[in-house]
Amino acid sequence: HPSFESVGEDLGKKFDDYYVQLVDMSTAGFYEGISDLLVKLHCGDLVSNSSCESTGDKGGGTRGIQLGALTNACVEYAHAVLKANCPRYSTDSSADDEDKSIYSRFTSIHGANSVPRPKPFGDGILLCCSEMKLDPSEVIYVGDAPTDARAAVDAKCRAAIGVLWGSNSEECLKEEKGFNALCKNVKELETAIAHYLSF
Repeated sequence: HPSFESVGEDLGKKFDDYYVQLVDMSTAGFYEGISDLLVKLHCGDLVSNSSCESTGDKGGGTRGIQLGALTNACVEYAHAVLKANCPRYSTDSSADDEDKSIYSRFTSIHGANSVPRPKPFGDGILLCCSEMKLDPSEVIYVGDAPTDARAAVDAKCRAAIGVLWGSNSEECLKEEKGFNALCKNVKELETAIAHYLSF
């Protein structure tokens, strides 16, 4: 019934808006070590001995790798979590706080409401790839759910890495054949990303 659909959409939007308002480091904080890993990735520390201060380009102009984010929550939630948690990487006093944040270096951010079909379909990854000007075979996708592995396989990513500190059990993720590696901590994740970057 059409009126049920509109009521459902309205309630969903209200929930998303309320959910986004609750975001801060205490309610939706990064897992310990993720902030440092994002800085390393952005600065290129996993692919070369580069310095993060070497360039000030906006939008992926460093020697590091491009960063993207995809969630099955709404895209506004993704932005709110990244803004609340992303560390600063620059000591440049002429830049404003957002320009110094890793958040400004995410070249593509999407949620279930901004992609054609949410995970487990690969549509969101493909949209991110298009915006980042990357072939999926260049992408290392990290997630904590079976739908992440399925989406990465559907999009034909270079690798899908599962992390075991999310909402799914180790047993659940081990059953998912799409993950190329499972990581118990951020150090293992860093090692796995470096491994797949070397291909």
